[in-house]
Amino acid sequence: MLRTSLLEIPTSIIISFLLGFVLLLSLGYDPVNIYKIIIFGSIGDPDYLLIRSTPLVLTGLAFSIPFLTGTFNIGGEGQFYIGALLSLLAAYTTKSSLMAIAVGTMAGGVLGALIAIIKVYRGINEVVSSIMLNWILYFSILFSITTFLYDPLIPYQSVPVPLDARLGCIQILGERVPLIFLIAVCVAFISYYILYYSRIGYCMRVSGLSPKSARYAGFSPELSVITSMVLGGAMGGLGGSLLVIGHTYTIDTTMSALYGMGFAGIGVGLLGRNNPIGIIFSSIFFSMLVIGGEMAELRAGIPTELADALIGIMVIALSMPYIYRIVYTYIRSRK
Repeated sequence: MLRTSLLEIPTSIIISFLLGFVLLLSLGYDPVNIYKIIIFGSIGDPDYLLIRSTPLVLTGLAFSIPFLTGTFNIGGEGQFYIGALLSLLAAYTTKSSLMAIAVGTMAGGVLGALIAIIKVYRGINEVVSSIMLNWILYFSILFSITTFLYDPLIPYQSVPVPLDARLGCIQILGERVPLIFLIAVCVAFISYYILYYSRIGYCMRVSGLSPKSARYAGFSPELSVITSMVLGGAMGGLGGSLLVIGHTYTIDTTMSALYGMGFAGIGVGLLGRNNPIGIIFSSIFFSMLVIGGEMAELRAGIPTELADALIGIMVIALSMPYIYRIVYTYIRSRK
């Protein structure tokens, strides 16, 4: 598996660069200059790169942990929203970052449990329920901010996180590293241990590969699904919490800093091969692409749609071999 990944990842990158090169050339742009901006444009501000990567590490885990049990958690977006909102409220009322993190994480876990329970006991597909809950939470949070939680001095955003509850940076070997990124990395390593070195993780992985084998071995696939969604939801809630108390400190009335993070986590999870350690690197790589795309828009004048297309080509090219293996394994196991 490792040898296959080492071969397919460079091949996929080369293919995506060639496709993007042809696209840029056909539209009259200088591909070499634009790719230079995309690759090196994000390195100039490592603090921002790591901050931008932090929520993606956790939304990637929010997707990948349930995916190991065969559950498609598209509800990471909603779990991210509820974690951000309740962390903001907890921080504002208690002035404690620890309490804010705990509340946001638990809120995401409860939402994940709800999606899993109605899937297991009522047979409602998790994709359908997740999409509905995502939009319910999106508009509920917008209503809460514009009606009850707005800042009287700045009405287009919520009340801010108090200074005492904010998380900043620490110095490591003379370099500034955001504390929220270190927390996300630690959580990813803990998740790796749980998934690959604990009974809970073993039950989840067996249940995802073959529910019949899990039952034969005395495991409950239904319990594994619920457990994986609780863990995945908690990761999504933690991601929203860390973004609010460690970077934005408020939620604006368009939710511009929150929207799309859960969906981006799906791509990050697939890029990281659903491995918590791989997700750390894929989140940084994805953030480099996004920041580099923004820099290319400013410096080279390319449209936003073209920058997004280049990023999409690269993400799809890197994800497709892994998706093919997943589908092939699933079909073979069912036969």
